[in-house]
Amino acid sequence: MPEDIPSVSTELRTQSPERLWGLSPESIYSALAAEATGDSVHKRLEPHIRAETLRTNDERELDQVVEMHQWLLDELGLVNGEEVTLLGMVVLTSEEPQPLIRAVAVSRLQSAEMVLRSCVDVDENIPRRELDSLIADEWHEFVLAPLLGSLGFMTIFPDSVDLEIERIDSSLTAQQSTSSGKTIAEAYRRVLPYIVDVTDESSLDDLVSGLTGTKLNEKESTVGVAARLASLPSVAVEEDQITEVVSEQRREYEGEFDTIRSLLTPSTENEVARVETEQPIEIDDIPESDALDADTRDTLLNIVATVAAHPDLRTLDVTFVTKRGVTPYILYQTLSSIPGVECEVGDGVIEFESVPEEVEGDDFREEYTTHLIERCSTLKSRIDELSNVSVSIPPEPVSAKSVVTRDYESLRDGDVEPAYFTYTLIDPGALGEKKMNDYVGKSRGLGQERARLRRWHESRPSGLRSYTEMTDRLFSLGLEREIEDKVLRIMTPFDDDTFNEYVAQIRRLLNHGFEFRLLTRHTKESWEWERLQRNLLSEIKEHRDQVTVRTYSRFKEHQRVTSDMDLRKIGELGIHGKLQTIGAPEEGAALLGSANFMENSYDWNPECGVYTERTQFVEAAIEFFDIVWDISAADEISTERLQEIPDRKLVPTYYTQG
Repeated sequence: MPEDIPSVSTELRTQSPERLWGLSPESIYSALAAEATGDSVHKRLEPHIRAETLRTNDERELDQVVEMHQWLLDELGLVNGEEVTLLGMVVLTSEEPQPLIRAVAVSRLQSAEMVLRSCVDVDENIPRRELDSLIADEWHEFVLAPLLGSLGFMTIFPDSVDLEIERIDSSLTAQQSTSSGKTIAEAYRRVLPYIVDVTDESSLDDLVSGLTGTKLNEKESTVGVAARLASLPSVAVEEDQITEVVSEQRREYEGEFDTIRSLLTPSTENEVARVETEQPIEIDDIPESDALDADTRDTLLNIVATVAAHPDLRTLDVTFVTKRGVTPYILYQTLSSIPGVECEVGDGVIEFESVPEEVEGDDFREEYTTHLIERCSTLKSRIDELSNVSVSIPPEPVSAKSVVTRDYESLRDGDVEPAYFTYTLIDPGALGEKKMNDYVGKSRGLGQERARLRRWHESRPSGLRSYTEMTDRLFSLGLEREIEDKVLRIMTPFDDDTFNEYVAQIRRLLNHGFEFRLLTRHTKESWEWERLQRNLLSEIKEHRDQVTVRTYSRFKEHQRVTSDMDLRKIGELGIHGKLQTIGAPEEGAALLGSANFMENSYDWNPECGVYTERTQFVEAAIEFFDIVWDISAADEISTERLQEIPDRKLVPTYYTQG
């Protein structure tokens, strides 16, 4: 492993859940597809990077993402240098490559199998410390664990781990041993249809046999083939070798064709001898065995009867019998045991020397002739198909489009919600003629300004939404959706009568069980508290227990505040952000920007901000609000206290106590 991979992995690692940013089974496939087609890995990964950006509302260095993918392609044995390996081609030609990539990772990555086997015996959810106990060193911590998260085996949170038991079981089950020759043959059987333009399955099986020297029967799972192939040294696929095997197989078919065609016109000069037997041969003369069912015994009796009836059929095509499930060796043993039968089986034919004169069986001559004609036709088609074969190494990726589609389909609704640029700019239409006339007066310049503002509002881009519109939308979500986390958060340094305009909606939210958290500045004049009381709190007094008001103001230099102090001379910091959220990240919304909850901010001042229902953005906004909310707990102001408005400035608790 290159020395810089742990540092690259550290840069790509996300924390909750823990994984490698921009990496997934789908993205690994796309990187492999780039190697196969000669495309830029950067270009192939772009759709996955966009999906990950939507998914996480984050970004990482693209070069590091590419570096991690290139290292993995080599580490998993999907490429060897610049060449795609046989294993890589098995993955490339799969319609469902994700399970293959996971199984290969378990087979190839250091200690991955050990970690997953230790996890699979427990419940689907385990404490994080149990996973940590399996982490042996920095490589496990900074590379293996987040990679297992990216591959979809587990979702790793700071305090717990959710296991994907089905995926883990499937990948571990695939780690079964078998002969290397059979594994390689199974792999070739899967990729050859995409390497050579041959469609006949029997021809493909014969080509596999020619390439590997292994005859295959039943197909095995592709996941198992990939996992076992991953445990072997890398296998290179050579174009010249495949081309030569295709030529050899075509010549073999041509020889078979000549043989079968000759059997259609047998010679009468050298007919089979017919010998007398004590009694006619019947089914009881065909020995019973586990290898022969009743139908096959009937067939063998009828073949002998056919040759006895047509002595010119001295030589028969052996596949006429073996296609019924009898091996050439069992065929020879059985025929030789019949009284009066002498024969040899080899080189694809049955050569009869003698047969009984009388056989109680059916004449198969017509059926046999039809078989030979069909066999000639099949061989001719195979010869033609193998005569102009092109070889494409590596094959074109089968799932290039579907893995990108699947990556986007994995996005949750909250990952792709729109974000709107939110603004306030004087709107003559919304403010009305009276207000605008008062504003413009007899000023020609302000009149021109009003006309220009009117034109702008009529033709503004679709991505803009006003603060009033988006505040309405945020509050409305709590009434229109089934929101579980019923919390309305508002952070505003200053407020005025604007709260009165929204108090009806806030009351409805409280009626629906919402909690209202208001975070504002502390050092307000008493008349400001009176206004908040008048415009908001007095209107929702029946829900007093659902409303909490906290303030946050601090002095840059700590000191005890006394009555004779001039607070204007003390450097102050405090709430300046303007933020509204509703609900939990996956169900709610956030609105933030420069606008206070005031008339000037909502109707007059040029203000700007962002409204979004993107899960990750809302989550970040709530996190920020909650940390300020938590550290403001000491300066929580009860609604009872606000009923008695103080006639002095309120000072933070920390500065009024001894």
